[in-house]
Amino acid sequence: MNFFKKIASISISIFFIYLCLKDIPLNTLLKDVDYNLNILIIAILILFLINIIKSIRLKILLQNFKKKNFSFYFKPVLLRQFLNTVFFFNVGELLTPLVLKRYFKCSYFEGLSILFSERLIDLTVITLIFGISLIFNDFNLGNEIIYIYFAIYFFLIFSFLYIVKFKKKIFLIPKKIIQKVISGYNLSIKNKNILWLSFLFSFTIWIVFIFIDLLIFKSFEITSPIATIPNIIFLTGVMVFSQFIPAAPASVGIFNFFIIQTIEAFYIAQGISYDLSIKIELTGISIIVLVMYVIPDITWGGYVFYKETLISLKRFDKSKK
Repeated sequence: MNFFKKIASISISIFFIYLCLKDIPLNTLLKDVDYNLNILIIAILILFLINIIKSIRLKILLQNFKKKNFSFYFKPVLLRQFLNTVFFFNVGELLTPLVLKRYFKCSYFEGLSILFSERLIDLTVITLIFGISLIFNDFNLGNEIIYIYFAIYFFLIFSFLYIVKFKKKIFLIPKKIIQKVISGYNLSIKNKNILWLSFLFSFTIWIVFIFIDLLIFKSFEITSPIATIPNIIFLTGVMVFSQFIPAAPASVGIFNFFIIQTIEAFYIAQGISYDLSIKIELTGISIIVLVMYVIPDITWGGYVFYKETLISLKRFDKSKK
């Protein structure tokens, strides 16, 4: 079954890569991209530094578990990002609780519950920011669409809260697992101070990501005219939501396609001429942006993965002796 899922994910990515490249001479793809290298370097540095804020948030969520030096809180953050970038199906979400269990003495499902809570807070914050951007960006979508968006947004939040509070049985999940998941919830975001601090740091993280995207798209000559804050927030949201579509690692193809299509839509909304040469340059830009985002994951995250693998191998050798 996993084999067929991988084939399907790769096929989806290949399809979107085809849509991106079907009209483009490949020898011109990155040839004429005009950019400010200094701004791009600053953006990459901030992409590395944002992991500090993520680690602080994780420390807050784990404050009721075993205390560790701050450096230990980097490991789950970086490892998860590396695994999600390099492997299929966001496998980092399922393997990172093992790291939490090793270092912070929580159970696997308590760790999974905490990581799920973290992701849920992230999604709540970026969805809210994205919704607000609909009011101000260049699409002029109209009040009805914005009302529908926020009605669905609040309906989903309250539905989830109702399920968490009142449903004791969830499908066919064993009772012991549910108890461990609830234990993770009780020891983390059920505490109001932990919850609000987590929201505060999540909001800060997304503001930084929006600033990074603003720097990136301001640095390219052809995207600078559309790089207003509301438009960049919309682009950030599109990049996030594109990752929910099954695809090859790093959402290659899908990520690029949605960036190109969104910027093309902004061009049309602003009445800026759009032709094949613009599409060629935007395709090259989408590749550069994707590479920039994965650099911290495959370098710093890759180093953490290497170190953790060595530790696991040493433990395995000791257990055999």
